[in-house]
Amino acid sequence: MQLAERLGGMTWRFRFPGTLRARLTFVFSGLVLLGSVLVTGALTRDALKTELAAQARVGEHTLDAVVAAVAAGMPAERLYGLDGYVNRLADDPAVNAIRIVDGAGGKLYEYVGPPASAAWYTRLLAGESSLPRHLRASAVSPSGEPVRIEIALADGPLDTVARAIALRGGAASIGLLLLTFALAYVALARFTAPLKPLTQWAREFSRGNWKPKVQLIASSSREIQELNQAFSDGSAALRHYISSLSEARELLEHNETQLRKLIDGMHEILFELDNEGRLVFLNPAWESVTGFRIEDALGTPFSDYLAEEDAARDFLPARLAEMHEKNRELSLRSASGKRLWVSLDADAQFDSSGNFTGIIGTFGDITKSVELNRLLSRYQDELYHMSVTDPLTGLYNRRHFDTQLEVILSDHLAKNRPVCLLLIDLDGFKFINDTYGHPFGDEVLRTTAQLLRALVRRNDYIARLAGDEFAMVLKNTNLDNATRIAQKLHASISQTRVPLPVGSMQLQSSIGVAEAPTHGQNAQDLVSAADVALYHSKRRGRNRIEVLSPDVSQAMMSIFSQGFQLRNALEQGNIHPAFQPICNMSSGKPVAYEVLARMRINGSVIQAKDFIAVAEELGLTRDVDLHIIRTALAHTPVNQALFLNVDLSSFNDRAFVTELAALLQPACASGRLITIEITEREAIPISDTLREDIQTLRSFGCKLALDDFGSGYSTYNFLNQFRPDYLKIEGSFVRGMLENESDRKIVMHIHELAQSFGMQTIAESVENEATQKALREMGIRNAQGLLFGAPRLAS
Repeated sequence: MQLAERLGGMTWRFRFPGTLRARLTFVFSGLVLLGSVLVTGALTRDALKTELAAQARVGEHTLDAVVAAVAAGMPAERLYGLDGYVNRLADDPAVNAIRIVDGAGGKLYEYVGPPASAAWYTRLLAGESSLPRHLRASAVSPSGEPVRIEIALADGPLDTVARAIALRGGAASIGLLLLTFALAYVALARFTAPLKPLTQWAREFSRGNWKPKVQLIASSSREIQELNQAFSDGSAALRHYISSLSEARELLEHNETQLRKLIDGMHEILFELDNEGRLVFLNPAWESVTGFRIEDALGTPFSDYLAEEDAARDFLPARLAEMHEKNRELSLRSASGKRLWVSLDADAQFDSSGNFTGIIGTFGDITKSVELNRLLSRYQDELYHMSVTDPLTGLYNRRHFDTQLEVILSDHLAKNRPVCLLLIDLDGFKFINDTYGHPFGDEVLRTTAQLLRALVRRNDYIARLAGDEFAMVLKNTNLDNATRIAQKLHASISQTRVPLPVGSMQLQSSIGVAEAPTHGQNAQDLVSAADVALYHSKRRGRNRIEVLSPDVSQAMMSIFSQGFQLRNALEQGNIHPAFQPICNMSSGKPVAYEVLARMRINGSVIQAKDFIAVAEELGLTRDVDLHIIRTALAHTPVNQALFLNVDLSSFNDRAFVTELAALLQPACASGRLITIEITEREAIPISDTLREDIQTLRSFGCKLALDDFGSGYSTYNFLNQFRPDYLKIEGSFVRGMLENESDRKIVMHIHELAQSFGMQTIAESVENEATQKALREMGIRNAQGLLFGAPRLAS
């Protein structure tokens, strides 16, 4: 019972053979079997058709015989004889039934054989239209009565024929099938034998063995040969590809590791945003720069970390697809609340279909750089402000004035608009400084600057040029209006009183006025013209306004133009000391050096004789002398003896005497040998004050020399009054003494005069050995000139 249930519950499934050889054998056998079945069916069908035709003939013959018998007029009483006749006809196997009826349908005769229906295969092969088969005919008996005759053919013979042919065809098919199966199996076993090692090779490949030890079987089949070759080539290519793939994988893993280290070690922030502007990737630099944790930041909108609204709007989802930034400065919030500055490089990303996918970019921390640049910018602004303004008064300085005046003149004169220049100089400012001290003098300068700011018009320009000298540039103003403005300014300054610890001081000023283009079409000419006017103001008693006359002499303008250069040279340190040796003619060695003034302009060196007259005219001799002495003392060794030139007229300025003494006293105290070389360029009366000043200098240790004796304003009275230590013989006499007897006698006379006063003589302008020899024969020991060395600037 259990076995029956198992068998009943089993599902029978046909499994097709697994091997290619078996499958092909089954296919070939099936094809042969199918062919046999089709052939057998065709043969059976043809046999059935033949049998059907034979039965049809038999039926027609029987029908004709019955019709003939009826028509012969067999009477009804002789029906037996007919019956026997028909029965004999019905004995034929092809006839299954015979029926004779009269016109009224009455049965006259009927024969029915055993019932038999054609088999399904007979009906299939013979055709349903051929079965059942009935033959009918009509006849008339001799008595004139109509008779109908029906004959039915039998199916049994058809089944017999079909079975006989099917059995014979089936036996033949089975034999052929077995033969075909055996032959196909053997043939295919031979043909498919090379496939087995190929299969083993593929199996080894699947297990990861890229070099299987399987011997391929050679075959005469071109396809198998090609397949073997393809497997062999494919195996080599596959091994090479797998080797390359393995190397690429290792390289990729190495590069990925390196890239990860690089990304993790980057000082810049590497980030990625999705198409909604949310952070989806950040490297560790994010935490070190911003202080925010990466886990907290991922998934949040990047715009939340931007400190500026304009930048945050650029990171809205609607604008992200257009992003392409390079070195853009952005401000980020940090976890500590401090604002960070970063440099952004970012680009929108798109897939192969052109759809926007997000943003990839980097941030570099430039906070220190931005802060440093801002600090530098502020420092630069401050330095520029310091470079163009006077720190004491806050007005523009001389440097800015020189450049700005050129700009103003270029702009206004091109439009035929006049420009006037006012130079304002405070009278007695040096006395104020010396008497009340520099702090009070600074207060006076600041007060004057405030007056200028209060009175200057909106578009005009003011500057401090030097110690107590100011400038006001009046734009689009003619000489008459400039004069009225100068008068108003002069009155305001005169009414100003600066408080003192006790009482107050009233200020006074001298003002020079010049106009462009009347007095000059460039800055230098206009300043020179205003300087000339200021000079006339001071010459005519100070505390007044002087307007330069249009017919001022060109010679006067030339002097002041040079004076302008001289002032600039003094302010910019372009007046330099030059040193000429004074030598002992016996040894040829220097005993001292005379300090001479030189001016350097645009690379050219100008001797003192070319600018000292201008200095005297403008009262700058004292400034030049003090500058040269100060520079020479600062840049020469202490053991170097110096001859310092001082104009005798400079002693009339008490401030000069005070400053000279302040320079020479510490120099002499340090052991330096200094000789004051007096130069007389004009007749100066010898006063008690002058004697006291020179005696004071001598008390420091200074010696005294009289320059260019024998020419100019040098007098015997000076020799008698001061008894100098050295007497320098005028060079023109020395140069001519060999050709001119008079010059030789003058040189001899001066030397003898010096000896009588106990002085040493120094011959100037000694240029050759013959002159040196003649001087030595006279007894003169010291000399200077080109023979011993030309003046040289300090290195």
